[in-house]
Amino acid sequence: MSKVTNKNLPAYLEKMEAEVLELNYKSQSLKMSFNPDEFFCHSDGTILQGGFVTTMLDASMAFLIMQILEFKKVPLSIDINVNFLASGGPTLTIAEAKVIKIGKSIAFSTAELFQGNQLIATASSSIKLKDFQSKNWINQTIGKNLKIIK
Repeated sequence: MSKVTNKNLPAYLEKMEAEVLELNYKSQSLKMSFNPDEFFCHSDGTILQGGFVTTMLDASMAFLIMQILEFKKVPLSIDINVNFLASGGPTLTIAEAKVIKIGKSIAFSTAELFQGNQLIATASSSIKLKDFQSKNWINQTIGKNLKIIK
């Protein structure tokens, strides 16, 4: 992946080499990759820190909601419940997010985080939907190679 450079892109997305890979409108799901390095790890740079695991799960759920709602709402996490199932390391990490339900002001989503074939964490989130008209910056930055399924 070529390095993302956009002054409006959050630094963590750039540093993790985040990329939105697939958006499936039929199943209301999104696949996203991250490539965290030792900067995001503890224990001599070998174990992915839990807060960054949570960040990757949260980002995938938020970007899915933004895409589904055509950037007319900004997702604000009410809660995020994360289950850490295995330790991860500084390597390619794939997040898969799914919508459970989208209401008028609240949405519910889940996500799973994989390294290779190993599921390392899962999350569920309640999300407040706040009016916020924005352009689709994802497709112009971290989603340039996005595969869209309708």
